[in-house]
Amino acid sequence: MIGIRFKIKNEYNTFLNKILSHIDTGYFQWIIAESEVYFQKGLELFDKQVYTNSEFQNLIKSENYYTVFCNIQLYNKETEIYEIHNYEEFLKSKCVLILFITDNEFVEIYTKDKKLLKILKNNASNNHFSKIELIPSTGKIKEIFSAYGD
Repeated sequence: MIGIRFKIKNEYNTFLNKILSHIDTGYFQWIIAESEVYFQKGLELFDKQVYTNSEFQNLIKSENYYTVFCNIQLYNKETEIYEIHNYEEFLKSKCVLILFITDNEFVEIYTKDKKLLKILKNNASNNHFSKIELIPSTGKIKEIFSAYGD
């Protein structure tokens, strides 16, 4: 298994926090490759591309926001960051996790770390997200990447 997909409600919430909770990311940095995520006042949640772990965690816990779409990537602090345009580039990269949310409610997360995948599955289940399914290493993986510039 290389990832997980599920649906979240189409509403203001702290879904990124719920999806990514219980992941030990202290030695990592978060890259916002693309996003359209808004606070209720219309302001964008993300105002830069690179966040330290503490900045990112504080932001996604701060208040409710509405996620139209996003492409968020997790890298080790010391790793050079490359743009990822397709599944093959993800596999070759040092990217630890890549999270896509599309159309306000469809979530797909890819990780090469089996422990992270188990945590993500537990988070989805514990938060009662719907249509939870693991993504095998084969199949319709490339479709989500094509939405982000393949």
